[in-house]
Amino acid sequence: MNRIRTNASLAAACLGALGLAIGQTPSVVRAQFGTVTTAKFNSIPNYELAPEYKDRTKHPLPASIDLTTAKWMPPYKTWSIQGWSCANATGTTYVYGYEAQRVLGIASSGSTPNYPYEYTYHFLNSANQAEGGDGWMFMEAFDILKETGAPTSTDFGGFEFGNGSAAWMSGYDKYYKAMKIRVSEYYKIDASVAANDELIKQILVDHGDGSTEGGLLTFQMSSEDMPVTTVNGRRTLTSLSGEGHALSIAGYDDAHNGGSYLCVNNWGDGVYWAPYKLFRAGGKLANKFGTPVMFCRVRKNYTPQLTFKINMTHDSRNKIALLVGVAPSATATAPTKWKDFGGAFNYAGGAAPMMGKGASGTIEIGLDLTDFAPLLTGKDARFFFHVVSKGGSGKIDNVTLMDYTGVGTGGNGAVKEIPGTEAGKAIAANATTTVSIPWSGSVTTLAHAAGPLPAAHINGRTLDMLGRALPGGPAAASAYAHAVKVRAP
Repeated sequence: MNRIRTNASLAAACLGALGLAIGQTPSVVRAQFGTVTTAKFNSIPNYELAPEYKDRTKHPLPASIDLTTAKWMPPYKTWSIQGWSCANATGTTYVYGYEAQRVLGIASSGSTPNYPYEYTYHFLNSANQAEGGDGWMFMEAFDILKETGAPTSTDFGGFEFGNGSAAWMSGYDKYYKAMKIRVSEYYKIDASVAANDELIKQILVDHGDGSTEGGLLTFQMSSEDMPVTTVNGRRTLTSLSGEGHALSIAGYDDAHNGGSYLCVNNWGDGVYWAPYKLFRAGGKLANKFGTPVMFCRVRKNYTPQLTFKINMTHDSRNKIALLVGVAPSATATAPTKWKDFGGAFNYAGGAAPMMGKGASGTIEIGLDLTDFAPLLTGKDARFFFHVVSKGGSGKIDNVTLMDYTGVGTGGNGAVKEIPGTEAGKAIAANATTTVSIPWSGSVTTLAHAAGPLPAAHINGRTLDMLGRALPGGPAAASAYAHAVKVRAP
């Protein structure tokens, strides 16, 4: 249980392999303390070491690394989580926040992290700020970050904005800015296997892609089993077990206490050293999945090309799910492919109005449609916005299709705003309400819009997550256009 704290072309070929679901049914999002299914766990790619790293003469691992001093490292001594939000803190504020700052070239400064864990936590905690999370929830946080990215603390309204109300962010421009730093993928490593220490260390050293610095990882454990002793002046854990809490890994030292990982807590109490042996099979921390350690990658130089700007009102956000779809014809009456946004806007946020408990029922959001780019095979298309309702009352105030395809590509440089014609449309209870907008434009412009594919999906992992060649590996210059995650109706 978490301790409660109160302190302040290639892409098109990939479509068939992505797993198409039948019917416009929103994804099932694991609830607090819900079982992590084998299907869900297996859907998370295993990180594999690139072949180049097998030659440790050319690519030796240092004996130790400490990323708590890296310029991208979020502050970790000056704040503490609110409620049971630990896994969102490790996933969103630490692991994702570090990656986002790295690709944007923004060093940490001051006492407040740049990326708020409350952004994902408020979608996932059922409006129970005090006790709404669990130790596995960095997976659901990563799922949201894959679809929406995360706002900065400033854009969100403050690092801990809406603590008492489980508030959601309003403002299209804020969502659009967040979309530019979406997670490309997240990966798992089984630390119960001693040989996999090499993989974890490689991420910490250079992201496993030849970068000049490494990245953070996260894992879940129990906050009720964290006994420590002091070894050579370092606070060192003597036991790890169970579930319910989450820590980040920010370094390692092969010489400390038989070899240990440097773990960062989210209670404002600094760091702990965790011996490798505590992660092993047969120990108290390992479970039926081994000892999963996870990390994420974010997109670089990504600019959303087609989006929805949505103004809507509803009195019970946990009764509705928001989906988008596309058909490759402006005259279509239903989408041929569609998607949701992970745990965001998916019967989420508890029994509260759209903006949170005691707050407004009206919100303005932005949703990225650029993943549909490979499906735009003609000169026009129609985009769909669906509200799937289980009850409550509300309306779709207005929907605007935002077209950025002419910006900076030799067009007139202006963003095209294409308004829907069904303003103020009532959301039917226990039914699906749809607004659709036709579009015409250049699919050539969109062909390379979404950036490089993750290394796991191209050229035998010889490219990194940012599209660069790995040490000694060939570059696949044509490997652009992001693999689209869509579902068939």
